[in-house]
Amino acid sequence: MKKILLIAVAVYAVIIIAGVTTYWMFSEPPTPPPARAAATSNMSSHSSDVTDTRSGEAAKSSTAPAQDKQTADSIISGMKVENRSGITLYTYDYPKKPAPGVYLRPFLVTDGAAWALKFDLYYYYNISDPQKTAWIHGDALNVNVGGKTYNLQFQAHDRRDKMSPDAENLAESYVHDATGDELSVLRAIAQAGSGNIIYYQQEGGVQRSHELTSEEIMRIRNVLTLYDYETKEDT
Repeated sequence: MKKILLIAVAVYAVIIIAGVTTYWMFSEPPTPPPARAAATSNMSSHSSDVTDTRSGEAAKSSTAPAQDKQTADSIISGMKVENRSGITLYTYDYPKKPAPGVYLRPFLVTDGAAWALKFDLYYYYNISDPQKTAWIHGDALNVNVGGKTYNLQFQAHDRRDKMSPDAENLAESYVHDATGDELSVLRAIAQAGSGNIIYYQQEGGVQRSHELTSEEIMRIRNVLTLYDYETKEDT
C-alpha cells in the first residue's frame, strides 16, 4: 500500500513539474531575431534613393536634348535663312555697306544632310573713310583675345576683290570652309568678352584693325553653338 502511495506521489510530482515548466516556456517573451527587419528597411530606403537618383538622372538626360533643340531654334529665329539651289544658309542680316573696317562673319550651310561651317573674313572701305587704307590685299589676320594672339594666313588667290563702278567703295573677302585652326580661333573669340582683329598684308605692311563688339562675339558664339548642335545630331 505504501509502495502504491509513493508511486502515486512521484507521478503527481512529475505532472506538477511538467506543468510548471510548460507554463514558463510559454509565458516568457520570445527572444527577438537578429535585426534583419531594420536591415531590410534600410536596404529598401537605399534602393529607393538609388531609384530616385537614377530616375533623376534619366529625367535630366531626357530633358537635355529638348533644351539643346530649344536653344538651336531660338538662335535660328534670330538669323537670316536663305535657300540657294538646294543649299540652305544660316547667317545674320549684315548691311551691304557697313562702316569701313574688317569683320569676321562665320555662317553655316547645309544640304539637309551634312553641315559646314564657313569662315567669312570681310573688309570694307569707302572713300570717305578718314583712315584712307583703300586696298589692303591682305593675306593674314591676327586675332587678339583672352591675352593671346592667334595668327591666320590665307592664300592670296582665294581672296575676292570688288570695287563699285563709281569707285566709291571697295571690298576684300575670304570665304571658305573653316579650317581646324580657324575653328579654334572662332572658339577663342566666342569664349572671350572682348578682343580685336588685325587684317594685313604680310609684305606690304598695310593693315586694318577692328575692336570686336559684344554683338559680334555673341553672333560668333551663336553660330558655333548651332554648328555643334547640328553636327552632334549627325554623329
